[in-house]
Amino acid sequence: MKIACSSQSFDKLLLERKMELDEFYQFCSTLPFVNGVELEDKHIFHPNDKSYLNEIVELSNQYNLPIVNLAFDCNFGFESEEKIHAELARVKEWVEVAKALHIQNFRLFAGWPDFDKEKQWNSMIRFVDKAATIVEEAGLTVVIENHNHGGFLSNSDDVLRMFNDLNRPSIKLLLDTGNYVDQLEGVLKTAHFSGHVHAKVKEINANGEELDINYPTILRKLRDVEYNGWLSIEYEGNLEPKSLVNQFGQFLSKELKETMEV
Repeated sequence: MKIACSSQSFDKLLLERKMELDEFYQFCSTLPFVNGVELEDKHIFHPNDKSYLNEIVELSNQYNLPIVNLAFDCNFGFESEEKIHAELARVKEWVEVAKALHIQNFRLFAGWPDFDKEKQWNSMIRFVDKAATIVEEAGLTVVIENHNHGGFLSNSDDVLRMFNDLNRPSIKLLLDTGNYVDQLEGVLKTAHFSGHVHAKVKEINANGEELDINYPTILRKLRDVEYNGWLSIEYEGNLEPKSLVNQFGQFLSKELKETMEV
């Protein structure tokens, strides 16, 4: 397992243009435990500008930090099929961005139902399946993120049901350690599906340890299911992100080393 840093950790700074992507890369390059970066689609401001995309590729090469996942934002919970087809069109557009940036993993959301989760479930499965086909036909890997806040994939049983209904072993889970309603239990129940991991952090103690997420247990589980992918640090909070990412990353790196040495 290797550690990456998500641009989501600097979301407010990037959206307000108080930090540019070159500054994000430069900061990540100063962290000895970071070996890659993850980019949210909303932080790629000119996706149709080839020269802009080439500049991002050059940043990855300059700092030796590959982009390990394109965190694409989508929603297949609309009641309107017109809106859902518009989402599929966006998938097609952003697959080309991912290819231009040499990104293998492509994040999808199942989404958030407009009116009734159960009644809209089959529609969600049908359109997620279509989106996954678009991504895979482009030669990329689909990782679907668990997400609460009323989403289709709020808990681990939802994720298990989705994988059963899709019946596509090539699709992997983007396991977000902080997004399950059933918290640690959910992470442990679904870790074996992981193709990418968001190491969520919101609040830490003086040692850099996340207060509400049991990372030693999660890392042992990922080791035991032979996960060998990325742990992408994703800070969501209101504190100064550089210091927190650094402190948490040092803790995560230490725990990861100890876990793999056992």
